[in-house]
Amino acid sequence: MRSSSSCESSSARADAVSDQSDQPDQDERYPVDAPGWAALDKAVAVVHRGQTPHQFTSQTAYDLESTNPLPAISVCAGDNPAHWHYITYGLTELFEKSSRYESVSGFGFELTLTVPRGDEEVPPSWPLALLQGIGGHVLSGHGALDSGHLIDLGGPLRPEPETKLTGVLCVPDPRLGKIETPHGSALFMALFGLTANELETMASWSLEQKVGLIRDVAPLALTDPERAGMADDPRTAHAFRRAALDLKL
Repeated sequence: MRSSSSCESSSARADAVSDQSDQPDQDERYPVDAPGWAALDKAVAVVHRGQTPHQFTSQTAYDLESTNPLPAISVCAGDNPAHWHYITYGLTELFEKSSRYESVSGFGFELTLTVPRGDEEVPPSWPLALLQGIGGHVLSGHGALDSGHLIDLGGPLRPEPETKLTGVLCVPDPRLGKIETPHGSALFMALFGLTANELETMASWSLEQKVGLIRDVAPLALTDPERAGMADDPRTAHAFRRAALDLKL
């Protein structure tokens, strides 16, 4: 199943978003009655124990004309390898139940993105723009996403430096998975960056082929904007060919 859309998320501005991670009144920022938000926080805390995430909150939450319609994105640091783990807040129901589907919270998922971490102390902003862009696309009613969906971004995943990645694949986040919230279930869905050739090749693949490949080549679903195509990299070429042929080990 393929979802293809032209999305300008990689070039969207993040100037309406502020990092709240170092503010002393952090707990006071949380609405008193936000059980959905609390459920997401709890899931993130289980994976990233003892860590205070960077939290980038939007001044224009749910404004579909804004480049930052999602209320917040949290970012945690991880190791082995060093990485940043981005998690959106706002595609599920954070405050009260408003959708008619009792078993599912909002759209039923939040987006995640994992990227390499260097010596920087603050997470890079381009993943915020990417997630806000795709999140806004969903909020605008252009179609919900699901595991196995492919999205053609219509341009580079990261505006600069140049990257060959121009699309993403949706797969279940290997660490956060699926949780139950007071408003229904919520899947944490990871975005994994793909080249144009990979987008085209994987369009006819089954969900099992797509998820199996990412599990083999990127256990954390880490997107490295610097990587070459999987078919051209000796470290991943065999796994890519095996997935393309749908061979089982």
